[in-house]
Amino acid sequence: MTKRSAWAEVSSKGIENNINVIKEQVGGHVKVCAVLKADAYGHGLCGFFNTLAKRSYTDIAAVGKFRELIKVFTEVNSAGMDVLLLGAAAAEEIASALDNGDIVPRRSIFSVYSLDMLSRLDEVAAYAKVTLRVHIRIDIWDSGMGLSPQDFLNGQDMIMSMPHLEVCGLYTHLYSAYSDDLEEIGSELASFDDMVGKISPGYRKRLCIHALNSALIFRFPQYAYDMVRAGTALYGLPCGDGGRLIPLLRICAQIFDVSEVDSGIPLSYINKNDDGKKKRRIARIMLGYWDLPLLLTQKEVRIWIKGKLYEPADDVCMDNLCIDVSGDDEICVGDLAVLLGEEGIGAMDILARNGIDFVHGEWMCMTADRLEKIYI
Repeated sequence: MTKRSAWAEVSSKGIENNINVIKEQVGGHVKVCAVLKADAYGHGLCGFFNTLAKRSYTDIAAVGKFRELIKVFTEVNSAGMDVLLLGAAAAEEIASALDNGDIVPRRSIFSVYSLDMLSRLDEVAAYAKVTLRVHIRIDIWDSGMGLSPQDFLNGQDMIMSMPHLEVCGLYTHLYSAYSDDLEEIGSELASFDDMVGKISPGYRKRLCIHALNSALIFRFPQYAYDMVRAGTALYGLPCGDGGRLIPLLRICAQIFDVSEVDSGIPLSYINKNDDGKKKRRIARIMLGYWDLPLLLTQKEVRIWIKGKLYEPADDVCMDNLCIDVSGDDEICVGDLAVLLGEEGIGAMDILARNGIDFVHGEWMCMTADRLEKIYI
């Protein structure tokens, strides 16, 4: 591999493993939608999408923002993959993107949260002289994040007959999925299932129905329907999988300098070592909190070098980090420093050290676009 100052490694073999584990859980007939929102949870949207498409791991992905949808179609060869936009988009920006050729209509799927949004999208499709594909979002709690089950059932004839839209899917997202209240989750899934059972059989055949995200795939596989949405699980973050998933991300940097530094010499914005103590041996890497926000947000940052864990010498900077390797004369320029993805700095280690459960586990994977992603 070409030498770099800092980079993130993403395991292609791990992607394949995790998709296979999910398929084993829900059944091979169920589609796996790869959720690539938030820059593929820090793994790199375009690179990750390209890997999925080239290796035919799945035939559908999902993004969270309209700009992400545009980025996929303008920067990546979609290779026939469909892309579902989970977030809401303004009719005007969709119309503009269609005018500019920034999206591929036959590969784009839009989420619809309300009957008004459905009508506006139909008008956009008529204006652009295309047929747009949509998935209807159902809100079990009627909180404004989708149609209520009754609204859909009462209006299904109209909804499924929009002249310029192909209504090809229906889904829900349960916020209770992240709790430990299995009774409440089961009740909400049962309510959704009751609605699904009342859909006209002719319409049901046309719909791809999905309700399970990563937090539910391993707890309620009986509600897999036609597709599941895998985000956390896809990236190998803990989600009740029993250890079958593989973390994909390894954050690396090459040590570019090792020096003996006197006390009192600043190593960061605020010097914390002006106490007259002896010199320290400092290893430097060109990777900072802008590349990896984890460096600012985790407690007791640890860096893995040659099988041992070391601490930062001072506060992390935006672009670089100093590591205290005092007492270890073996470490030298060119050695590998790892900040995530080795023993002692794996997902479970960091979550435990910070007292965070799996709900926000993706926080560890946030990386800047400037941190190069290497798919290995």
